[in-house]
Amino acid sequence: MDKHSLWQRYVPLVRHEALRLQVRLPASVELDDLLQAGGIGLLNAVDDRYDALQG
Repeated sequence: MDKHSLWQRYVPLVRHEALRLQVRLPASVELDDLLQAGGIGLLNAVDDRYDALQG
């Protein structure tokens, strides 16, 4: 699976977790901020740790 496919596969999970966290955090923490942080984390995970040879 290539990096783009991994990204597409896990973006819905990032959104799900951001929505789940939003209800537990103060109202000052916006959903967009959670989604952005989750997206950055996902990009880092895919770019830094992905090795096509290991899958």
